[in-house]
Amino acid sequence: RKVSAGEFVAVRPSHVLTHDNTAPVISKFNTIGAKNVKDPKQPVFVLDHNVQDKSEKNLAKYRSIQEFASQHGIDFYPAGRGIGHQVMVEEGYAFPGSFVVGSDSHSNMYGGIGCLGTPVVRTDAAAIWATEQTWWQVPPVALVRLEGKLRQGVTGKDVIITLCGLFNTDQVLNHAVEFVGEGVLSLSV
Repeated sequence: RKVSAGEFVAVRPSHVLTHDNTAPVISKFNTIGAKNVKDPKQPVFVLDHNVQDKSEKNLAKYRSIQEFASQHGIDFYPAGRGIGHQVMVEEGYAFPGSFVVGSDSHSNMYGGIGCLGTPVVRTDAAAIWATEQTWWQVPPVALVRLEGKLRQGVTGKDVIITLCGLFNTDQVLNHAVEFVGEGVLSLSV
């Protein structure tokens, strides 16, 4: 069905990424009374935020996350494998035309490959593990038309930084940003 900006819809993300914050998500999962992960292939655990911390406390947390993943048949990537969002793309969890969420504010970066990505809070991530779905408010779309080609040495990141400078008072807060026009062809991922 066709949806419009502002509508609330039930969605089933293809995947939900959690990273070092998987431990508190597990706690939320247990708190809501869930016993089983409904679709063990939906969550993806990638430990990437605190890999330099070799303390016994952090290593114990990492072991508990790995044990939970093993118990539930969840794909697990240990510390040192790479940045979670990079792993999501490289391993085929985030791909063009899919919808992926993550318990991380950078989850919208999947848009760079044509995947709709959005952050979720820990409680929502736990609920997705238990039910496979969540609610989502369809965002308004801000259209950016890129004409011509980028000059030598100018990257997509330069475009984004320029746009952030132009729209720096929440004009596009909670929007989906869609890039169109011939200039899109000169953007690298």
